[in-house]
Amino acid sequence: MARLVDVIEGKLPAALLALMVVVLNAEVFARYVMGHSIIWAPEVATVCFIWQVYLAAIGVMRRRRHVRINVLRNLVSGRALAQLDAFAGLFILGVLVMTAWQAWNFVVNTDFSLLPATGLSRRVLADALLIGCIGMTLHALLQLAQALRGVVTGDYSPSSDQPISNDSSAGGRIA
Repeated sequence: MARLVDVIEGKLPAALLALMVVVLNAEVFARYVMGHSIIWAPEVATVCFIWQVYLAAIGVMRRRRHVRINVLRNLVSGRALAQLDAFAGLFILGVLVMTAWQAWNFVVNTDFSLLPATGLSRRVLADALLIGCIGMTLHALLQLAQALRGVVTGDYSPSSDQPISNDSSAGGRIA
């Protein structure tokens, strides 16, 4: 299961990015060197980009790397940190559930037209949002459960939540 998660959240977005770069470079070469355009290149690049963003967002959620302000988090620890993370987790979960619900309604109730060059249904773009929201919601639920357990026990240190460090002892890289 961990291997599948790694493929979906890491390797697949990287492959989509690579495909997007290849397709766009081929389009630039074809247009400016060969004198004619690859008609389907922008659509394929758009589909790759949208799927890459939402799949990578799932992995970012798992690693707790979405943008946040840590002023309060840096002042507290233990049970108070768990309470703060539980509150934030409830808010994030609420937003994700509402977004996933709207994405679901959009996907099932819309008659999607076709993309003109590739003939793909525009649903493939809407599906990315739905899958991304579902994946992030699952990770948000796991993180909320961990925070609530910390509220109850008082022993809380969020997993995969290493602070960003530019310290030379970390090799000058993000920890």
